[in-house]
Amino acid sequence: MKKFNLLILILLVALIADGTWQVANARTRKRKATTSTSQKSAPAPVVKPDSALTFTVNGVSFTMVFVEGGTFTMGAAASDKQACDWEKPAHKVTVSSFFIGQTEVTQELWQAVMGYNPSYFNGKGNSIYNSDHDYNYGTDMQRPLENASWDDCQEFIRKLNQLTGKNFRLPTEAEWEYAARGGNRSRGYTYSGSNNINEVAWYCCNSGDKRLSEWYNEKSVNDEAYVYRIIERMENNHCRTHRVASKKPNELALYDMSGNVWEWCQDNWYNYDGSYTEYGSFRVNRGGSCNSPARISRATLRGDDESGYRDYDIGLRLAL
Repeated sequence: MKKFNLLILILLVALIADGTWQVANARTRKRKATTSTSQKSAPAPVVKPDSALTFTVNGVSFTMVFVEGGTFTMGAAASDKQACDWEKPAHKVTVSSFFIGQTEVTQELWQAVMGYNPSYFNGKGNSIYNSDHDYNYGTDMQRPLENASWDDCQEFIRKLNQLTGKNFRLPTEAEWEYAARGGNRSRGYTYSGSNNINEVAWYCCNSGDKRLSEWYNEKSVNDEAYVYRIIERMENNHCRTHRVASKKPNELALYDMSGNVWEWCQDNWYNYDGSYTEYGSFRVNRGGSCNSPARISRATLRGDDESGYRDYDIGLRLAL
């Protein structure tokens, strides 16, 4: 995929030199730790939210779910051994009531608003990346829109608001995590809607050609031959996005808030403890992707990129 050689180099150096996922480089906080797998997109049972609004734009409908406001603990607990430093400290946050997209914005909706589809997984292949463009991923406009920068998303939202007369926007990071955790119905799951990632997320171990097991093994990361075998498996398994809402929803009837594509938030990057960060001009994205390991798909994990950055695993979810 795009920048895959760089990904391999970063992953190899990080694993061999350190033996952990604690990579300090902000560009490797998230999608740069990848593997893959496969599973057919089987429709999940339909779950209806208590309150929702449906909008139609140029013949394409989408649903916004009401999220009752409340106070929650944002971030990871100090005792969470999976958590990275930038997920801490855990702190209380209060959010007002809002609406959020039941699914990620689909390729179909983006096409209806913008008149084009920039997605890599569009069924046509894309030579911008690498030899993978010859691989037939199939066409499904219900896949999440991806390969859109934060700036692109702002233009999409501007045009959507012109068409609807509404004030759609990206969710704040606090709103996003509150909704991913299930709002005031939260059951405290690790991922959005379950402690079993395979129930709720398309991630690196179930999104490709074959179903793979989690590969990370602390006893093996210093074995260079082992690391290269893992890299080869990542390259060859063709992790990819899947149709939205084909996994189980979370407690609020929201789909794919773990996995499938990273979702842009409105916020600039900031450290929870208020300390200085050189990445303060970067924009936050959340949720992990089809190319992320389970650890990166947790509800508290934070990612960031420059506002103009595009990639095959970054999309968006609307808020209102």
